[in-house]
Amino acid sequence: MSSTLNPQGNYKGYQTKMLLEISIAQSDFVDMTLFHTIQEVIGRINIEKWIDFHRQRRDAYDPIALLTIILFAYARYGYASLRQLEEMSRYDLRCRLILQGQTPSYKAYQRFINHQLKGSIEELSHQVYLCIQNQKALEEAILMIDGTKFEANANKMTFYWGAWVKRYRPRHWQKAMEIVKQLNRCFKTQRIEVHYSILKEPTLKYLIEIDERLDQWLQEVGAIRKGRGIHPVAKLKRELGKVAKSLFSYALAKDILGERNSFSKTDPDATMMHMKYDYYNHTNVFKPGYNVQIGVNNGYIAYSQISPDVNDMKTAIPFLEGYRKQFGEYPKMVVTDAGYGSFGNYVYAQLHQIQAIMKYPGYQKKKEKVTEKNQFQLLHMKRTEEGVPICPEGYQFEAEKVTVDMKTGFPRTTIHYRNQHCEGCPMRSRCTTSKKGRSARVSPQLEKIQNQVDAVLETEEGRKFMAQRSSQAEGAFGDIKKNFGYSLLRRRGESGVKVELGLVILGYNLRHYHHQKGGKNAEVMK
Repeated sequence: MSSTLNPQGNYKGYQTKMLLEISIAQSDFVDMTLFHTIQEVIGRINIEKWIDFHRQRRDAYDPIALLTIILFAYARYGYASLRQLEEMSRYDLRCRLILQGQTPSYKAYQRFINHQLKGSIEELSHQVYLCIQNQKALEEAILMIDGTKFEANANKMTFYWGAWVKRYRPRHWQKAMEIVKQLNRCFKTQRIEVHYSILKEPTLKYLIEIDERLDQWLQEVGAIRKGRGIHPVAKLKRELGKVAKSLFSYALAKDILGERNSFSKTDPDATMMHMKYDYYNHTNVFKPGYNVQIGVNNGYIAYSQISPDVNDMKTAIPFLEGYRKQFGEYPKMVVTDAGYGSFGNYVYAQLHQIQAIMKYPGYQKKKEKVTEKNQFQLLHMKRTEEGVPICPEGYQFEAEKVTVDMKTGFPRTTIHYRNQHCEGCPMRSRCTTSKKGRSARVSPQLEKIQNQVDAVLETEEGRKFMAQRSSQAEGAFGDIKKNFGYSLLRRRGESGVKVELGLVILGYNLRHYHHQKGGKNAEVMK
């Protein structure tokens, strides 16, 4: 009877792991096109500018491999958690190949993102964009701008309103001054030469100084003793301490608010915003979130910015300034929807020689046919050669005053008109409810710019750019939110949200670049 030779002498039949050496080669994979695309892009940019290789430990994981796996996960799945990255490192053969058998934990990815990528994610995204973008598109610099709101990782019930500070802080200020007055009267009756000023602002430093002096005085006179009750000055001192805590909380909230009107206690950088669940139900839900603005050029997200402003009109100028800081120059053309069309944005674009194709609020209503119902609206009234409105009855408005508005930083002239022929008019009840007659406000500068925008949008080129904006800018958010289900932020704080959205945008650009190369039938679509 022949015996079977066992090269592994320590092998037992019931052990769960066989002592076999399994080698992984690149030829074992059927499709690595997306992985190859990411490796190609990383190889074309200088990673050493943002990742410090000199401070790496000898036994540290390869930072290029970690970055490749992170970008691959975000390009493949839209978003990847730290646990998912750890799982990919253990069980995905593509990741095992590039890691050479190492299995970094989720903590390793967390340290790499926080220490290496958090401070350089914007510049890294910029370099990747320059690497994958078409040279012709870079020269044209046509930016399709759009914005959306992402829900923050914060409790929606931990809101804090700026109106609370404006309402209650003066009351506590007044209460603190009343306590100081009572202290002065108490010292005066006891003939103690101590007097505190009520003209100073009750800052925390000033109130702490008063509290320390009162504590020292109470100890000197022996008023703090057990079993003798509470001294009147000690009672006032206790009340002053409560007021000081409230004033400190309001001062802290005021610093956190800045120019905002609200924030969340769970994530102080998040602002309470109106959210939309879907097109039909649960609209206008108030939740903490971030207003994310993106500029798309030729299908790639060229620049992104996080803004605490709820209104998109206020984000246009900071967004373009950030773009100039990143690229060194302004875009040659911007295309937006009606949410950005304001006088300040139009003038800003003209001053910096930016061709702005911006719709404005009321653009669609202006194109409507004049009917008996809407003929009383100012935008449907006839005008004289000087631009004076004429009511449907044929009476011309008369100018009352001229004002100049500087809220946007640019002078805007507004002419205030009033119709003096409303008395006895049969259509007055349908036109106005004012006792003085129908009024109207006209800004000649704004109307001139809006007429220029109308002329551009009516051309074939204008319609083409607006269609491209809808498909590119809104399509980018649709792909990120709907196709890949990324609508809720995981990290907290502005810095954490920046690195998270930066990785999501990097994944989107790499995925789009992979599709443009002809890899639509590759593993991304599986």
